[in-house]
Amino acid sequence: MRSDIGLTQLTNKTMLYIENSGVRVGVLEAVGGRIVLLQKNGGKNLLESDESMWNEPQHERFVPSPDLLDFKAYNGHEVWVGPQSQWWKHQTLNKEKIDSDLFWPPDPFISFNKYSVISHSANKLVIEGEGSPISGIKFKKSIEINDDGKVLFEVEATNIRNEEVSWDLWLLTRINGHCPAFVQIADSTDVHVSEPTHPHQGEAPYRINNGCFYFVPKEKSEKFEECTAKAFIKPKKPVIAALVDSDKFLAIRFQKEDPSSIHPEQAEVEIYSFATDKAETSLIELEYHAPFKTLKPGESMKANEVWEILHYSGKHNEDDLCNFFLNSI
Repeated sequence: MRSDIGLTQLTNKTMLYIENSGVRVGVLEAVGGRIVLLQKNGGKNLLESDESMWNEPQHERFVPSPDLLDFKAYNGHEVWVGPQSQWWKHQTLNKEKIDSDLFWPPDPFISFNKYSVISHSANKLVIEGEGSPISGIKFKKSIEINDDGKVLFEVEATNIRNEEVSWDLWLLTRINGHCPAFVQIADSTDVHVSEPTHPHQGEAPYRINNGCFYFVPKEKSEKFEECTAKAFIKPKKPVIAALVDSDKFLAIRFQKEDPSSIHPEQAEVEIYSFATDKAETSLIELEYHAPFKTLKPGESMKANEVWEILHYSGKHNEDDLCNFFLNSI
């Protein structure tokens, strides 16, 4: 049941809000229960999400079905399952996708189904999604802002089938594609960078500097309108951080796992870069994969992240940004 605490301030027809210590989070309950707003002291949204899509008329919302093979980029933060190659391989409702080598799009019931509110107070929200007949799971998400301004995110996945299912939990946070995002590595062999996503795209430039891996999207080739790549990373420490505003870093911390527990097609940390010459058409995804597990009927697994907004007063050159990141983790 919903709490009665400040609901007139906490909700509108499409968005659920929580606030504490100057941090505000907004969740689209009706679109996969995704976080689309993160702001500090009323400042800019630190996540990449198009505000014009938040208040879409109901008839423009996708209705999940096994035949929905379209995708709408509400972006923000959401949860998928992995590995990607298995998205459509454990269902019987869409034979075309079972036989297809095209993995995309993700499960529409995960991305676009409606969530119900279990509890909602000033600084904490717990919501639960409908079960997916494609992936055989349902999600429950808990988002809480502590008194120190840290955002605690937890997702619980439960097997709704009468047989075992095997997945990992894949947590994705989208930010503007010209933001520098950093991961600490022990060695250059701990990173594998993919080829461009499509033949018409160029390679995404990146650097490894003082034990930090990061893309440099502003250095994309002028020969290509788009430059893309995904970095598959074994992090030295369980944190991803990005300069998401001129004076703000967003640090995302997670549980460090044994590399053997991560599905071999994925990595514990993945960074996807989609770069154009314009910041407004570029995107970076900060991705965390939890361990790959097999769930018996009714069994659950969880994954967690802690988000912290850090004040930054240094220069915007790569060395200073890398040093700040390393000193903050």
